[in-house]
Amino acid sequence: MAAKAKKIKDLKTGFNKKKNKIGINVWRFFFNGIGSVSGSEKMFFIEFEILNPILAQSEAVLSFKPKVKISADDLQYALAGTQSASSLETEEKNLPSYCVVRCGRLGDSPKQICSYFSFKDINFNARPFEINIGKNFFSEEHLLGNIKVSKEEHSKHPEYLCDFGSASWELSYNADCEIEKGEDSKTFRWFSSGLRTAFAGKIIFDGEEYTVDSRKSLGYSERYFGKSLVEPWFHISCTNLTSVISGKILFDSAFSIQGIFDEKIAFIGKFEDNLIEFPTVATKKHVSCVWDCVQMPENENPDENLLHWTVSISSKKWVVDVDVYCKIKEIFNRCLELPDASRHVLNMLQGATGSGEIKLYKKTGPNLEQIEHANLTKVVCEFGHFEQSEF
Repeated sequence: MAAKAKKIKDLKTGFNKKKNKIGINVWRFFFNGIGSVSGSEKMFFIEFEILNPILAQSEAVLSFKPKVKISADDLQYALAGTQSASSLETEEKNLPSYCVVRCGRLGDSPKQICSYFSFKDINFNARPFEINIGKNFFSEEHLLGNIKVSKEEHSKHPEYLCDFGSASWELSYNADCEIEKGEDSKTFRWFSSGLRTAFAGKIIFDGEEYTVDSRKSLGYSERYFGKSLVEPWFHISCTNLTSVISGKILFDSAFSIQGIFDEKIAFIGKFEDNLIEFPTVATKKHVSCVWDCVQMPENENPDENLLHWTVSISSKKWVVDVDVYCKIKEIFNRCLELPDASRHVLNMLQGATGSGEIKLYKKTGPNLEQIEHANLTKVVCEFGHFEQSEF
């Protein structure tokens, strides 16, 4: 296989490198839909994840049955990275091996629905890139799917880490501005497969149909694969920017931040004519970065309590400052299983209704020239730590 073709296949699948045979491999897609009846706007995500494909079990193998509780304590554990004080039962540990399709709704009534398969259930083609698994189809232009979890199944299988309900989707998409620079190490690989991704079609979630129209809201897509997830998990992405300077919507602007990779983050952004990339390899000597995610002081109205994401990046040429706020009541507390048998999960706080601002400066000698100052809406923002699962 030619070097270029091999590189393209590896980026799309993550299967070729031996280091990724044990580990995690995930495609992520985010998009907005408008309720056909209610008229309300919701953000959705679709994920296709493969865990430990080298084991290739004939059926999906999950390593534990955690008791997932969403409470005020979960928020504190996720922010502080501390473990639950609850005792653990002694049980044989199994190395997980499965594929899972997830579809979730974010915002003021978040939930996710999951369907599990074995690695042997995948029908995979590299050219053209296509994945068929169950009733779900993934390609470079289309996403089709249908999953359902009954109340009985949900009650019997808490290890599925999902809610009961149903979802089906028929979507076409055009991934614009693929940026391969992000994180590329012996342990992790992350990049944006579509920093600005136009989705069109429909999604039916729990019986309500939503129309997906790229003219009203651009989406986002990315790839992540490696030996495990990262801790802390830190993510911000936004395709909805309005310039404070000109007052205009920045249709050709978007950015994404991912980490934390060995105490570093990766930043990729397109701001009209300016393409800015801070891959983690560049942050060792030439880029300084400060980041945080904290809970703001409590408001008299509990519904107004906020989490605050901050990032400040400085290089020889650029300075980037990001501030994002998201209401705690609109944050989804998700748990994702890790690929080892330690019974650890990534306890992730995930929001999609974040708002804030980004400031972009260019260094000219000792001076800073402001290139852009934009307001942000519909921001996807995530933060999480590993936590010992409860049984």
